[in-house]
Amino acid sequence: MRRREWVAVAAAAGLVALGAIPGSLGPRLAPAAARADRPLSLALDDPGPTSAYPRPRPPLALDLAIGEMFGASFYGPQITAGLRHLILDDKVGTVLIFRDNFTDAASLARLTAALHQLGREAGLPSPLMVAVDEEGGRVMRVQEGVAPLPSELQLGGRGPEGVRAAVAATASGVRGLGITLDLAPVADLRLNPEDGVIGDRSFGSDPARVGPLVAAAVSGLHDAGMAATLKHFPGLGGAPGDPHSAIPTDPESEARWEATQASSFAAGIAAGADAVMATSVYVPGLDPSGTPALFSPAVLQGLLRGRLGFQGVIVTDSLGMGGIAALYSLPDAVLASARAGADLILLGSGDASGQDAAITALRSAVERGSVPSTQVRASAARVIAMSLRWPPP
Repeated sequence: MRRREWVAVAAAAGLVALGAIPGSLGPRLAPAAARADRPLSLALDDPGPTSAYPRPRPPLALDLAIGEMFGASFYGPQITAGLRHLILDDKVGTVLIFRDNFTDAASLARLTAALHQLGREAGLPSPLMVAVDEEGGRVMRVQEGVAPLPSELQLGGRGPEGVRAAVAATASGVRGLGITLDLAPVADLRLNPEDGVIGDRSFGSDPARVGPLVAAAVSGLHDAGMAATLKHFPGLGGAPGDPHSAIPTDPESEARWEATQASSFAAGIAAGADAVMATSVYVPGLDPSGTPALFSPAVLQGLLRGRLGFQGVIVTDSLGMGGIAALYSLPDAVLASARAGADLILLGSGDASGQDAAITALRSAVERGSVPSTQVRASAARVIAMSLRWPPP
């Protein structure tokens, strides 16, 4: 993801769910990770993993629930007044860090410490999450003070154990700097040499080989104490073009998707991935309505929740990418993604006033009843559970 366009505590359970999938996922893939099928209730009796953030009991205040659904960003190396407003007043629970937000490891550690303090001052129901794209190779936001990580294409040659160890080494350094959510690994299969965005960010094109590598990357992040995000659902590697410029179209059928892209995401889900990022791609074989995947209930609810059985956090790709911005205003994109079933919405703009307006749009929609408050609170519950599962150091 580009800068301006924007681009859980148990061990991984392995790939047992894939063993019974020769070429089709069947009617539903049951999650294999022990915590993947754990109910995401906020009415648990246990105090949660951090005494400073006991699990809230429903009903969660609506302003807190709405704030938990957003990931904000900002320009420059200093916390802006606009970002302070988004956290303290809008109760935004996630902040995304880019390369221009820090100069070195020490400045990043100071920044994340200040962000976590703002989250406490805001009275958030769980630790504020600081997120970053740390895939390896050409997508490494944090490069100082952490072990270097090659691209997935290069890294895959080390096999699953090598992938797990390398990812854990890098992630350990990243978490030590105060970051708790990695928007990685890439689970896309590189099926089309004309794709304009995946390339060496993918482990490859063979689902039988890529699945175990994706699962290993998820386990490596967990070994280091970080939350893992599979992306870009339902898969970008089969579509020519780049959604940063225009929404591409993937012509694959549902049967081919099940036999290819779905398998690598299923592997990551079976390994206990905390989040899955949905992206802006047209796949008529999965949703003939012409709706981009990240705004499609058929894709998010029918395939990701229903077919793959994913119960964690559905996060959007950047709503500020060129392909989306050309068709939707930011508030309209927020409403479309919320109605489709997204839990965590990445606003994709450093402009605090625009992000504030988008949050206000969702709040107004909830007050009008066009977005159910029960749905918002369910999304917030998933995000809060992930935050509590992977607290900052």
